[in-house]
Amino acid sequence: MKLGRFIVDTHVHSQRHAAGKALKGSTDFKDLGNVMGKMEAYDNSPRLIYDMDCYGVDMCVIEPAFGMTNKTNLEQVKKYPERFVANCNAKEYQDRCAAGEEEYTIDGALAELARLLDTGQFVGVGEGMPMTSGGMGGTDFTDQETMLKNMMKMMDLGRQYHIPVRYHSGTPGGYAISYHGFPSTYNPLWVHTLAVAYPDVPIILEHAGIEGGWWEWFYEQALHVAASHKNIYLETGRWWADLYYKALNDPSVGAEKLIWGTDWGASLPVYSQLNRYPPGYTRQDLKQGIPRHQVDIWGWSLKQIQRLDINQDDMNLMLGGNAVRLYNLRTPGGLTRMFKFVD
Repeated sequence: MKLGRFIVDTHVHSQRHAAGKALKGSTDFKDLGNVMGKMEAYDNSPRLIYDMDCYGVDMCVIEPAFGMTNKTNLEQVKKYPERFVANCNAKEYQDRCAAGEEEYTIDGALAELARLLDTGQFVGVGEGMPMTSGGMGGTDFTDQETMLKNMMKMMDLGRQYHIPVRYHSGTPGGYAISYHGFPSTYNPLWVHTLAVAYPDVPIILEHAGIEGGWWEWFYEQALHVAASHKNIYLETGRWWADLYYKALNDPSVGAEKLIWGTDWGASLPVYSQLNRYPPGYTRQDLKQGIPRHQVDIWGWSLKQIQRLDINQDDMNLMLGGNAVRLYNLRTPGGLTRMFKFVD
């Protein structure tokens, strides 16, 4: 039995890197973090479609990141229009800047995003938001005031195009990512400022503080923000079961602010530690190195949600209803009133 009426993963990477040549035999995550943005990615939708059929996932919001292209994602959307919608990023602009053809500015990145959104082929922007030019391992440090002003410019774009803004709140662990490395943002509490300044723009905290590792520090900050503002949504796909209860029991958070998004395709391994807390979590193991297979994140993530003893209407909101509302997604046969109403 499916866990929900209409299941949507809001954070999927349908492209994958052929990393072997660039890594030159290395299995070190540090090396992978340094070359990911420079590698070409290939269409990984056959594996994705297989997993969708296997686990009953109805639709995916696919995102480009780290060298993945808008073009390939659009080709996938056109091939599977009932199964995929796509976010965009300023990939082509970033490539021109990396080649020395242009000098990176936040305004240039946002102009590229506006051009893509004007096509009507994308439902949003992601992964993360443009705020620096440094990349994951970059040392192009930016002061806090400039970063917040850049984020506010992205919020202006979200308001203009009526799209949610995705704020990357977490780190996979393992990659050598600088504090100011795009798209990771190590301070979820900055979202308090964005939410106050833009109460009409939905903000999705990608990973909601839990991406890799068992540290709950960023998670607690993400809950702090979500409980303070009506326009904050938490992406929960890498939470283990116990983490859901604090959010569900908080009267200022609840199921109506949770969306399922797993980072499918990122292939972070799931580490198991039996009879300990938590019994399992996603973690890039520096000693083991880079996995070569497609990690099964949906099997683990859906099992965590299945352990929750909550009413089905709330489950349906978390697994699809909130995503349908945020991204104005198509539902099967145009059916309406499938989900509990949320003010």
